[in-house]
Amino acid sequence: MNLGRKLLTSLLTIIMFSLAASLVSMSEIYDFGFYIAVYPIYAAPLIFLIGLPLSILVDFLVNKIRITNHVLYLIIKLMSYACAGFVGMYIFCLIMGAGIDVLMYKETIILTLFGVFAAMIFVLVDLGLEALFKARKKQL
Repeated sequence: MNLGRKLLTSLLTIIMFSLAASLVSMSEIYDFGFYIAVYPIYAAPLIFLIGLPLSILVDFLVNKIRITNHVLYLIIKLMSYACAGFVGMYIFCLIMGAGIDVLMYKETIILTLFGVFAAMIFVLVDLGLEALFKARKKQL
């Protein structure tokens, strides 16, 4: 596992997630500029404090399985990251004081979808950087 690549992945995920979520969240009241300023403030701590450790854990567990079929490996990795994004946002809601009532809030479902979206961006960026670093290493 390359911690430097994971940190770069986290940074790129914050940028890409903020851009995408800002485009989706724009409205007549709050424009793109507002959301592009707000989303990184909330996304950065969540991605670095919850997403990054969960990513390391998921990669450790998926690599323990030793799947030889590349397509199956990608499917399992994507599904694992989606579950980690879902769980990560529930952890966030619990930390923020929702308690056992976290299951009753419809906002929690929306937040978990944002968590899954951020996790999908994270895994895709991570896979892209991994392939890029491997290709660069072969050139040298």
